[in-house]
Amino acid sequence: MVMDQLEEIKRRIDIVEFIGQYLPLKKAGRNFRAVCPFHSDKDPSLMVSPDKQIWHCFGCGAGGDIFGFLMKKEGLEFTEALGQLAERAGVELRTRPRDWGVKSKLFAINELAAKFFEKYMADTVAGRQAMNYLVNRGLSAETAAKFRLGYAPAGWDYLIKFLLRRGYTEAEVEKAGLLVQRKGKVSDKFHHRLMFPIMDITGKVVGFTGRVLDPNDQPKYLNSPETPIFNKGRVLYGLSVTKEDIQEKKAAVLVEGQMDALSSYQAEVKNVVASSGTALTSEQLETLRRHAEMLILALDADGAGSEATKRAIELASAKDLEIRVAILEGYKDPDDCARADPAEWRATVAQAVPIVDFYINYAIKKYGTGSVNDKKKVVAEVLPAINLLASPVEKDQYVKKLSEALGVDSNNLYDALRNLEAKRKPVRRAGTVETPVKSVEKADWLERRIVGMLLFKINHLDSFKEVLDAVEWQSKFVKKVYVELKNCYTGREFSLDGVLARLDYSDKVDLLEILMTVEEYYADMPEGDVAQELRFYINLLKQQHTRVQLAELNRKIVEAERVGDHEKLQQFLEEFNRQF
Repeated sequence: MVMDQLEEIKRRIDIVEFIGQYLPLKKAGRNFRAVCPFHSDKDPSLMVSPDKQIWHCFGCGAGGDIFGFLMKKEGLEFTEALGQLAERAGVELRTRPRDWGVKSKLFAINELAAKFFEKYMADTVAGRQAMNYLVNRGLSAETAAKFRLGYAPAGWDYLIKFLLRRGYTEAEVEKAGLLVQRKGKVSDKFHHRLMFPIMDITGKVVGFTGRVLDPNDQPKYLNSPETPIFNKGRVLYGLSVTKEDIQEKKAAVLVEGQMDALSSYQAEVKNVVASSGTALTSEQLETLRRHAEMLILALDADGAGSEATKRAIELASAKDLEIRVAILEGYKDPDDCARADPAEWRATVAQAVPIVDFYINYAIKKYGTGSVNDKKKVVAEVLPAINLLASPVEKDQYVKKLSEALGVDSNNLYDALRNLEAKRKPVRRAGTVETPVKSVEKADWLERRIVGMLLFKINHLDSFKEVLDAVEWQSKFVKKVYVELKNCYTGREFSLDGVLARLDYSDKVDLLEILMTVEEYYADMPEGDVAQELRFYINLLKQQHTRVQLAELNRKIVEAERVGDHEKLQQFLEEFNRQF
C-alpha cells in the first residue's frame, strides 16, 4: 500500500537530519529550532520534533512532515517530492506512472547530453571559442558553470554516436528531442551552437536552447521540441538555480531570454527567471507562486503595452501575485543593461513600480491628456488593470489617483469600473446572501485548537464531553478526530496511537502538527489554567457557530421573502429571534 511506503520512507529519513541539511537547527528541549525560511523571521520560530517527525513554524503557521517541507522548500508537487524522497530512502515505489520508465530514460539521455556539451565547451578548441564569446559578452566562467552552459560541436552526428555508445537507440534519442531526420539520414538536432540546458525545478535537464555562433546560421535560437519530459509552458529557465534567492527576496524578476537571466544573475539580481521567449503561462505562474509573493516584470518601452504583457498581468493577478514593473530606459533589454551598468540594473529592479502606477504613467505618456478623446483612451487602458485588483481599498486609491491625473469626476470612473466588474463577475441570483467565510475559517481554527488541547490533556474530556457532543463540527477532519478520540479514551486510559491508526496519512500528519503546536504552547501552563483556556475556546466556538446559523437563517428569510412564502418566512423569523 502507498500508506505503508510513505511510513517506510519517513522511518528511513530522520526529519531533523533532513531539515538540518537546509537550515541550521539548534536543540530546544526535546525539539529543535531554526529561523523559518518561509517568512521574514528574525527569531527562530520553526520547530522540528524528532519524536513526531513533524515541523511547524509558530510565525507563519507552515508545517507538516518531510514531504511537506520538501514540497514547500523546493516548490514541488507531492508526486515529485515522493519520488525524490523514495530514491533517497532506497524505497522502491510500487505505484509509478505508466510512463515513468520512458521519462526516466529521457532524463538520463538529456543529462548525458548536457555533460557532453559541457565537456566539449571545456576540452575543445571550438568549445573554448564559444566560451570566449560568453566572456566577450561579459559572462564569467563561474556563471557559465553554475548554469551548465555548453557547446554543441559542428559535426552532424557527434552527440548521436556518443549516446549510441552509451546504449541508447536512435528512437530514444529522437524521443528526447536530440535527433532529427534529414533527407533519410539522422543528425544531431543542435550543432555549432552555444547550449543552454533547460532544467526543471529539481535541476533535472529536460531540454535545451541552442544559440547560433555563426551569424549566417538560422534560426538564431533553436529549442528542443516538446517531449514527455519537456513542456515549454511549464518550465522557467534558471529557476532550479535561483529559487532560494527568490524565496529569500519573496520576489521573482521575470525576463525574456537566457542571456537576460544570466547577466542579471551575474549583476547580483539573482532572484531572476526567464520565460525563454514564450508567452507566460498559468502553470509557470503557479510554480512561481510557491516561491514568491511578488512578480517583477522587466519590460522595455515597446513591450510594455503588448497583449502578451497584459495577459501576463491578468494571469499573475489571478494567482494573487503582487505585480510590479521595472522599466528599462535607454537599454535594449536586461542583458544590455546589466552588462553595461550592473548598478543601473539593480536600481531599475529596486525601483520597480506597482502595476497600476505603471499603467497610469504609461497610458498618459502614450496618449496624453489634451482632449476628451485622449482621456477616454487612458481610461480604457488603465481601468481594466484597476479592476484586476482584489482589494477594494487599492481600487479606491487608484480610481482617485486616475481621477486627479486626468482631471475628471471620480464618480464617472466608479461607474465605468462597476460596468467592468459586472462583465467580469458571475451574476449572483437575486436575494441570496454570501456565506460568512471568515467566521467559518475562524471556527475551523478553534475546532482544531480544542481537539489538540484534548489530546494533550485528555482528562479534560470528562468535564466538557456533554457540551462538545452537542457541537456541530464544521471541519470533517476535526469531527472524525473527536469521534476517534472518544473511542480511544476509556475514562482512565487513552491511546494516541489508536487515534492515529484510524486516520488516513494526511490527517495523521495534520493531527501530529496540531499536537506539536499545542504541546509547545501549554507545556508549562498549570492544569487549572489549561482547563480555563479550553473552556474559553469552547464558548467562543459556540458563539461562532451561532453566528453561522444566524447567517444561514438570514439567507432563508431573504429567500422566503423573495418567493412570497409567508409560512416559511414566519417560521424562519421565529427561529432567528429565538437564537438571537
